[in-house]
Amino acid sequence: MRIAIITECYLPEINGAVYHIEALRKGLIELGHDVLIVKPDANTKHHHITDGILYSPAVKLHNLYNYSVSYPHSRIRLRLLKEWKPDIIHIHHEFSQGLFALYAGRKLNIPIVYTCHSMYYDYIHYFGALQNFQAVKDFVDHGILRYTNAAKAVICASTKLEDFLKQCKVTTPIYKIPNACITTDFAEETLNQDVVHNLKIQYNIKPDDFIACFCGRLAAEKNLSLTLEYWKNFTADMSNAKLFIIGNGPARAELEQQAKDYGLTNSVIFTGAVLHENIKYYYHLCDAYIMTSLSENHSVSALEAIACGIPVVHLYDKENEDQYIEGVTGFAFKDAGEFNKILHDIYNRKQRAKDDKALKEEISAATIKDNYQTMTKKIVDVYRQVLAETGRTDTGSSE
Repeated sequence: MRIAIITECYLPEINGAVYHIEALRKGLIELGHDVLIVKPDANTKHHHITDGILYSPAVKLHNLYNYSVSYPHSRIRLRLLKEWKPDIIHIHHEFSQGLFALYAGRKLNIPIVYTCHSMYYDYIHYFGALQNFQAVKDFVDHGILRYTNAAKAVICASTKLEDFLKQCKVTTPIYKIPNACITTDFAEETLNQDVVHNLKIQYNIKPDDFIACFCGRLAAEKNLSLTLEYWKNFTADMSNAKLFIIGNGPARAELEQQAKDYGLTNSVIFTGAVLHENIKYYYHLCDAYIMTSLSENHSVSALEAIACGIPVVHLYDKENEDQYIEGVTGFAFKDAGEFNKILHDIYNRKQRAKDDKALKEEISAATIKDNYQTMTKKIVDVYRQVLAETGRTDTGSSE
């Protein structure tokens, strides 16, 4: 098959959706399919296809993580896509490129598959002056339906997203396919030990230190203010603990001030954005990955942390609990007391273990079921069903 993946962002931008798309692209190519990534790029002046990517001229949005946006309707982009002859258009975002994908699917008569990555009700606060929740909710519902009604199939990663889509009154068939990561990229044997050594020196990490981390967008929906509040309580009797907060975002200055007010400047380290290929070095230094957000949907960052052999300590979220094996890859807490106990238990287990590597291998082994090959095969099954239902020929693959 020939699949055009149309997205608002792609490498070198970093977020969970980008990592998901890269894992899917890799899996599709390994199965013998052809993939074209269609993305905006503020650094290009002309549409062109290079190394499997259709670059579209765009404007950089400096107030939105430096993402880029391109004009939705482009005859040149449409012509290049038509000449590439996709069997499927797979939409991953609902903004300028998403609108182009709807336009292209209609003009070229190509079936659309749509993946919903986000619980958009959790992002209503970004609408600022729009205080009427119901009005904004109706706007969100209308936007989602515009995509799902145009699609032959809708994919989501979690029960939470599936319920969200049903609340939006989506009638298109929904397929729940959990996210995955390229686990081999995070194996310990891929590490450059000089980089590990330099990071330990840079952050003054000792063998008996307890190291935790979070990686992602520093924004309100990540609930990192609660992370800092609980971390303050935990470090009251744990002077050898450090917390890496990896990433950037609109809440960074506020969070840095909160850490300062709590007296956490020595135990909380804001690293800023880290290249995706280097994140594994931070994870391998850590003993736990902390998540207090309730907006996650089978978090890719959490999967990558688990692939590095560290458990996820997460605020209990019933609709997302199937991402973890409780007591192995994940530990759920409901309050500060449970948070403290879990972190102390993880630290004590580390201290008792003669071979910390064995503990990490037990955790990372549990990610086998979440591998990108399994995810890709499930998505390919959706593509094939869509092609069959629309009376089109499956051009096959080397599976």
